Amino acid sequence: MTTNADLRDLEERPKRYWNVDGIPELMMGLVWMLWGGALILGESLPKDRGHGWYWMVVPAALVLSGFASNWATKKLKEKLTYPRTGWVEMKEPGRGVRLMAAGIAVVSAGALALMIVAGKAEGMEHTATPSIGLVLSLAFVVASVRQKAPHMLALAGVALVLGFTFGMMKLGWTSLGWMFLWLGLAAALLGGWRLRRYLAANRMPEGSSL
Repeated sequence: MTTNADLRDLEERPKRYWNVDGIPELMMGLVWMLWGGALILGESLPKDRGHGWYWMVVPAALVLSGFASNWATKKLKEKLTYPRTGWVEMKEPGRGVRLMAAGIAVVSAGALALMIVAGKAEGMEHTATPSIGLVLSLAFVVASVRQKAPHMLALAGVALVLGFTFGMMKLGWTSLGWMFLWLGLAAALLGGWRLRRYLAANRMPEGSSL
C-alpha cells in the first residue's frame, strides 16, 4: 500500500538526485564564466569596429551555451551519479540554516529598497550589476531552502557581495561581466569540490565501467 510519505518521497527524488554531486554548480559556473568573459570582451571592442556584429552573434551563442550546459549536466549524471548512488537522501536544513536564509532575505530586501532610491539618479548601466547580483542572491536563497541545498547559501552571499562591489566601481556594463566571471568561478570551484567529495565517498560498483 502506497502512503502519503511514499508519494512525497517519490516527488522529491529528482531534487535530491539533482543536488547531490556538485555537477549542476560546476556547469553553471563554467557557463557564467563564459558569459562574463564575453561581456568583458564585447565592452572592450572599439565602438566603430566589430562592436555591432559582436553583439549580434554573441547573445545567441550564450543562449546555446545554457542549453549545452543542461545537456552536459544530464550526461555527466548518467555517467557518474546514477551508477554510484541513484537517488540519494538529502538532509533537512537545520534551524541555523533557515535563520541564515531569512537573514540574507531581509538584508537583500533592504538593499533593494536603498538601490531603488539611489538608482533614480544613476544610469541603467550603473544599477544593473547590483540589481542582478541581488536577484541571483535571492534565487540562491530560495533554491537552498526549497531544494534542501544549504551550500547554495554560500553562493547567495558571494552574488550579493560581488554585485554591490563591482556596482560601486562604476565600470558600466563591464562591471556585470566581472561579476558573472567571479561568481562563475566561485560556483565552479564549489561544484568541483563537491563533485570530488562525492566521487571519493561513492566508488563505482564492481563490474561497472566509465
